Amino acid sequence: MLYQRVVLFSLILGLGSCGYQPLYGTSTTGNQVANQLDSISIDQQNTRTGQLIRNEILTSTGHNSDRSPRYKLGFTASTKNNDTVKTFGSDVVRKSFQLSVKYTLSDASNGKVVHRGNTFSHVSYDKTAAPFADHQARINAEERAAKEVGNDISVRLAAYFASR
Repeated sequence: MLYQRVVLFSLILGLGSCGYQPLYGTSTTGNQVANQLDSISIDQQNTRTGQLIRNEILTSTGHNSDRSPRYKLGFTASTKNNDTVKTFGSDVVRKSFQLSVKYTLSDASNGKVVHRGNTFSHVSYDKTAAPFADHQARINAEERAAKEVGNDISVRLAAYFASR
């Protein structure tokens, strides 16, 4: 029992000395990642997929501020539906929804790009003989892909702010 406590205590000390810092913790300069994420304005989107991504980013960053933004996030999303599994009679039984997003984070005061990146998601779904079920499966795949991409962008932005 004493041995386990010694090992645990040494691991805790080791983590402190290796420079480990929680992503959303306060840095020595006082900047908090959460405050930086809260200062981002996200462009309105004119597609359903774009709006789903925007909503996910707003939700996952905890955005709830009405103050003037320091940063502006813009992105473009492109989607594609592919047949992934066909039977011998050329009937499609499995489809794939592919979502690719390019994003840029720019300074709101001067428009200079400070961070950019690309992300993607591929979500598979079954195709049935029922048209409504097929349509609903595609919508569900789009929502799952948008959630993955929006969350990925949020984590990448948090990592960017934490590394500054």
